[in-house]
Amino acid sequence: MTFELSRKTPWCDCGGLFDLSFTPYDLAIASNDHTFWRYGGVLPVEHRVSLGEPITPIVKLPLDEFEAYAKLEYLLPTGSFKDRGAAIFISAMVAAGVDRFMEDSSGNAGASMSAYAARAGMRCEIYCPASASPSKLVQVERTGATIHRIEGPRSNTTDAVRAQVGEVFYASHNWHPLFLHGTKTMAYEIAEQYDWNPPQHIVAPTGGGSVLLGLHLGFGELLQMGRIHLMPKLHAVQAEACAPLAEANVEARPSIAEGILTANPPRLSMLKRVVDSVTLVSEEEILEGFRWLGRAGFNAEPTSAVIVPALRKMNLAAGEAVLAILTGSGLKSSLL
Repeated sequence: MTFELSRKTPWCDCGGLFDLSFTPYDLAIASNDHTFWRYGGVLPVEHRVSLGEPITPIVKLPLDEFEAYAKLEYLLPTGSFKDRGAAIFISAMVAAGVDRFMEDSSGNAGASMSAYAARAGMRCEIYCPASASPSKLVQVERTGATIHRIEGPRSNTTDAVRAQVGEVFYASHNWHPLFLHGTKTMAYEIAEQYDWNPPQHIVAPTGGGSVLLGLHLGFGELLQMGRIHLMPKLHAVQAEACAPLAEANVEARPSIAEGILTANPPRLSMLKRVVDSVTLVSEEEILEGFRWLGRAGFNAEPTSAVIVPALRKMNLAAGEAVLAILTGSGLKSSLL
């Protein structure tokens, strides 16, 4: 059974997940294009809604224990990796004739989706936890989007938006496969930056899973094309306050890593299949990691900081290449 992209509900009538019917046709890289659109032949859109998404740099982390590098995703236009998914998703919605949508977000996805909606001249409503970082909520409001602040845990926000499903296009970054075809561009960048020999290990903060699922999708395509010969091991990091990859029947508790407090990710079973390990970190460890990043010159938000204690806990073999993903900007946080 197939469905049109303009379908307002991002899941099947049976409640199942959608996949995208798309086969990459060409990896002819546009060498004069220094955005992720240089990989246009593997993207499922022709119409482009763009804010000039740069190829994000990879920088060495000054860890004493072993050598590791970080990909600075917080340098994307709205300050998070979510811009990858939003650019592709909004581009596809415009092509499908969608002119209005709603989305729920802990902050970064809402800021990204609303910015790209503004770029495309679309109307949107963003549902966010009332407890989200004020700077993220301001980002959303600045775009002219309608914002709904929902009291209580992150799950209440999802419940609020789902009550409107069927009336307005629900552009869920956690449910819709188009978003992953945006985040997969991170894999193409990493492969090219490592001269088509990607690192053995990639470590990322994980909530809904769009970083690791996108990486798995992208590296899988590259393997099929014969451009790389190894699927990196993908390592998830979760806060002890919300760890659905490690525990059943999770109820999210408050955490400074607000961007990964997704107690019931729609693609949890898929995520469990692609993840090679899960590391849990405490609030004290996250705060220490956040301060360590700042003193090392990396202006990343607390959610990104989970990678620091995780790297120190993980039993990685000496000499193997390790890359961590810094997902969001510290400019979105007032924490010191």
